[in-house]
Amino acid sequence: MSLAASFHPDLARRYGTLLGNEARARGIDVLYGPAMNIVRVPVGGRNFEYFSEDPYLTAQLAVPYVRGVQSQRVAAQIKHFALNNQENDRHSASSNADERTMREIYLPAWQAAVQQGHSWSLMCANNKINGIYACESSWLLRNTLANDWGFDGVVGSDYAATRSAVGSVTAGLDQSFTLRDWGAFYRDLPQMVRAEQIPGSAIDERARRILRMMFRIGLFDGERRKPAVDVLGHGAFARRVAEEGTVLLRNRRRVLPLEAAGLGSIAVIGPYAKQAYTGGGGSSHVVPYYSVTPTEGIARRAGPGARVSGDDGSDVDRAVALARRSDVVVAVVGDQSQEGRDRTSMDLPGNQNQLIAAVASANPDTVVVLQTGAPVTMPWLDRVPTIVEAWYPGQEHGNALAAVLFGDVDPSGRLPVTFPTGVGAVPAMGAPRYPAGPSGYEYSEGLNVGYRAYDADARGVLFPFGYGLSYTSFKYSDLAVRKSRSAVRLTFTVTNIGTRTGVSVPQAYVRFPREVGEPPQQLKAFERQVLPAHAAQRVTLTLPTHAFEYWSAGRWRTARGSYRVSVGSSSRDLRLSALLTPPVSAK
Repeated sequence: MSLAASFHPDLARRYGTLLGNEARARGIDVLYGPAMNIVRVPVGGRNFEYFSEDPYLTAQLAVPYVRGVQSQRVAAQIKHFALNNQENDRHSASSNADERTMREIYLPAWQAAVQQGHSWSLMCANNKINGIYACESSWLLRNTLANDWGFDGVVGSDYAATRSAVGSVTAGLDQSFTLRDWGAFYRDLPQMVRAEQIPGSAIDERARRILRMMFRIGLFDGERRKPAVDVLGHGAFARRVAEEGTVLLRNRRRVLPLEAAGLGSIAVIGPYAKQAYTGGGGSSHVVPYYSVTPTEGIARRAGPGARVSGDDGSDVDRAVALARRSDVVVAVVGDQSQEGRDRTSMDLPGNQNQLIAAVASANPDTVVVLQTGAPVTMPWLDRVPTIVEAWYPGQEHGNALAAVLFGDVDPSGRLPVTFPTGVGAVPAMGAPRYPAGPSGYEYSEGLNVGYRAYDADARGVLFPFGYGLSYTSFKYSDLAVRKSRSAVRLTFTVTNIGTRTGVSVPQAYVRFPREVGEPPQQLKAFERQVLPAHAAQRVTLTLPTHAFEYWSAGRWRTARGSYRVSVGSSSRDLRLSALLTPPVSAK
């Protein structure tokens, strides 16, 4: 989630390259990632592992991530294919969606990772899709993945996802990684082959695909040298990812950036004040080489002239007393998402909301730092001037947070998910959409997922998709539209009208003709750029013909009529727009 918040594809490539390097150094041939499921409901237990609520943004980060991993001759196993958008009942429940919804929302990132990222491996999910287990779905694995997209890599199962030897092999499963007590695949496969219930040709094809991946990762190249791991260099990169993914949500009265020279005392309060939270629970959990806590990072950056005190916030009265005698408060709070179960609410756990309200009342210069894997409610929103979303920021969190708080780097992250006002405001929440009904999770909200849903009925949100503040401000002007046979190019000027260097992330959205039945607008292009104070730059965003297509009657189509293209700094801050008739791709 933090990587996606960077809106920075080249950072994702370098991120994948680093992961591939560390995997290769440990003799690991296949890395289980990236996880690419769409964030459908904010309480999903594994949202922190996923990129975004938007298929385009997910694809733009997943493709270079895959390429980076595989540049080290380690296979990237993209997961969990598909519609594994919630953790509760994942081994038994069915995710039920129509084909248009799947093709436009839940499958595009997978198609991009296969056709553009050339992923060597894929993991099919535990859940059912329209009543059929994902690892036994011929429509998903054979028709769509292999035939439509041309995937020639290895399909492996999630660790409890193989239920039937005949069903899975027939559908296109190549490798079964199943739990011992669910060993139907291993128990049944030999006798099924002997009885010719599974043809030998199917086994040959499975073996061929596995051997192909073994050649790709170099298992037949002789001795495979393990690269050295640059611990400090990788730590520095982890810091950069944390910095670029940090989102400044609010900065009233310009509390940030902090000026070290004017601060005598800083209180770092909260359950994560003295803990570097490196990730959620489950199979993604890692133990870093080292870690830097928020209190340590802030103290190091503030220097000897400031007294930096840390308090875990367990005693609210003690925390309030510390807040009162400090010049500024940094409240570091968060949640603990994990694989295997969804969150029970969007609230910060324990006494954290009460803690924030109390210290903010004691000290008006309170900066709330959220370490969360997904959106949370903010009942204290109007009491605090400054809010920072840091996600699960990794081993260098303390240094990265200090760099943002003191203005050494611009807070350049943008929200890859909408922050709704609460669970009740999420269109996908409520049985049988979520939690599941008797037939499973009904994706009856269709295309209206994430910001598409909130825009469809003009629903209020805490913070919109694509949103994020900077320590400077940007002006957009002079939109020009050029159309060719293969693309539409939007060219415009972005001007830094502030006094500091900052990062701008202009985003392009497309509105389809009303009769097509698409959501109000959809992200189709973006670009990240660093602009010095008072500098202006012409930016060109390219929208290929596919950006104007929708799925109907078994294929992609372009509707007749006018499309509106808009450019702005978030899904709800669109500053320039134009009408056009898009080019139509040759089928």
